[in-house]
Amino acid sequence: MDLFGMIPDNFFSLLSSKNKRIYLASILQCFKTYETGSILGIEKKIVVDDLVNYLDNSSFFYDVEDEEDDESNPQSKRELANYILRRMEECGWIYVDVTNDYEEILNFSDMAITICEAILKAYPNVTESYGEDNEFYELYANEYQGYIFTIYSLLMNQDNVDFAMIFDTVYNQTKQLIRALRRLDSRLKEYISSVVETSEIKDLMERLMTFKTEIYDRSYLKMKTSDNINRYRLAIVSKLEELSANEFAMSMIVNDYKRKYPTVELAVQRATRTIDEVIDVFNSIDGFVSEIDNKNRTYINSTIGKIKFLLSEDDNVIGKLNTILKHIKTSCAKGKTEKAMRLVDTLYSLNQTKIFVQENSLYAPRGSYTRNYNQTLDALGLEGFELTEEFMKQFKSAYNEIEIKNFMESNMLENKLQASQLIHYNTDNLTVLMTVYSLMYASNLEYHIEILDSKIEHKRYSLRDFIIERRG
Repeated sequence: MDLFGMIPDNFFSLLSSKNKRIYLASILQCFKTYETGSILGIEKKIVVDDLVNYLDNSSFFYDVEDEEDDESNPQSKRELANYILRRMEECGWIYVDVTNDYEEILNFSDMAITICEAILKAYPNVTESYGEDNEFYELYANEYQGYIFTIYSLLMNQDNVDFAMIFDTVYNQTKQLIRALRRLDSRLKEYISSVVETSEIKDLMERLMTFKTEIYDRSYLKMKTSDNINRYRLAIVSKLEELSANEFAMSMIVNDYKRKYPTVELAVQRATRTIDEVIDVFNSIDGFVSEIDNKNRTYINSTIGKIKFLLSEDDNVIGKLNTILKHIKTSCAKGKTEKAMRLVDTLYSLNQTKIFVQENSLYAPRGSYTRNYNQTLDALGLEGFELTEEFMKQFKSAYNEIEIKNFMESNMLENKLQASQLIHYNTDNLTVLMTVYSLMYASNLEYHIEILDSKIEHKRYSLRDFIIERRG
């Protein structure tokens, strides 16, 4: 059976309608509730009650005009919940069985389970209900550790002699590990490209905080610490090489491959090549991790660099031109183009002068030249000069880790630093920058960042408030 034979024709229609956001959120919320049920499913009325509660506390808007059937105009959240479940059943996301006791038991279809897991794995916070306390968060936050430790444990288990089963699991876990690393690499690329597209400080700051919680804490930091591949890499490679040299083990693996390939020679070649591929993966994985390191540094440096530029753009010509162009853009969007252009006309004056060179002129364009001579510093000019503390303070690196840590420590109250307590309407740009640096420095294991719903209103921007808290 092909893929289109497995998926109903209208399966993705819920995710292509105008109400796709509320449908997706409802599907994932129902899936979350479904996962708490038994192996045989969950009572439909439990899912309905949970979905009603979710819709009551969410801000999703349901567009009645997008639906065509007669029952698409629910008058209450319970009617809406039942309607959404009916649409999910029609499109093949769920199916409902009736027991001998006339109880309706809800189950997700095989394809729906796979897609829901894929969405939650890629975007654990796709709905408000999937936060850090959710089991999916814990599952996917520890995926590197799960893959690596499974591979390591299987290869180190001396009691298990089913080499075909061991290697098949090791091979599949290695593929999952590579996919997880590629997902991390892809997310980092998305964040790097977003720096170029983002022109507001508040958006850059919010993306920076999201990056810390969703990427840095969940994946990157674990990969560099508890899930560090180098802790197990050498032992894994050594065991795989022993497995490859073990004739009895290879015969069992080849026998397993005979079921997949028509000839013995092809099965031997494929088994040997597959083991070599896994060994090559672990031998070359350092380069992949280094590339992820580079992307992480690139994103952080690019974001902070752009924030610094936006904070200081009022002081340079480029910033003034940007301000003028933003004013014209905003005015045009409000239909006040002529007024904006009249204002801009008063800001500059260009004289139209025709410049030409007469044929009998002796003028000749100047060529390029260089002046090369030794410039000697006059020692007498340094008489009486002292390296005072004020002079050194101007030229020292103000943004190294020691300075940032000192800034955080001096502004912490009861082991907490709240951004809104530092950034006020008239706060200087240096404090804003140091707060941004503190945000990234706080990615250290001993700190925790909490993003708040409240806003920080500055004279030039607004951003989400956050709290940096020292762990333990």
